[in-house]
Amino acid sequence: MAIDFCIASTSKEAARSENYVSLTDEMQDSLKKIPHKAFMELLLDLDPYGDKVYSPKEIRELIEICSLIKSLIKEKRIILFSNELQEICNLALQQNKLIFAVGD
Repeated sequence: MAIDFCIASTSKEAARSENYVSLTDEMQDSLKKIPHKAFMELLLDLDPYGDKVYSPKEIRELIEICSLIKSLIKEKRIILFSNELQEICNLALQQNKLIFAVGD
C-alpha cells in the first residue's frame, strides 16, 4: 500500500491535494534492506492505513534522510522519490506548511 506525502496546513487540505509523492510497497521493501535503517524511522514506521503529520523539525529530518538515502541507494525510483520528497519538504518549510503522510 502506497503512502502519499503532500504539503498542507490541515488534514482537509491534505485530502484534496493533487501534488504528492508516493512511497510504494516495493520502495519501502528496498529501503528496509539498508543496514542500520533506524535513521529512516520517520519514513518506514508509518501506518499504511493512517495519517501522520510531520512537524517543521521532522520535515528537516526528512530532508536529511533523503540525502542519506541518495548516498546509499542507486535505484532510480528511490532516488527520484528522495528528490521529490526533498523538494516538497523544502517547499513546505518555505510556505510555512506541514507535510502529511496519508495511507490508503
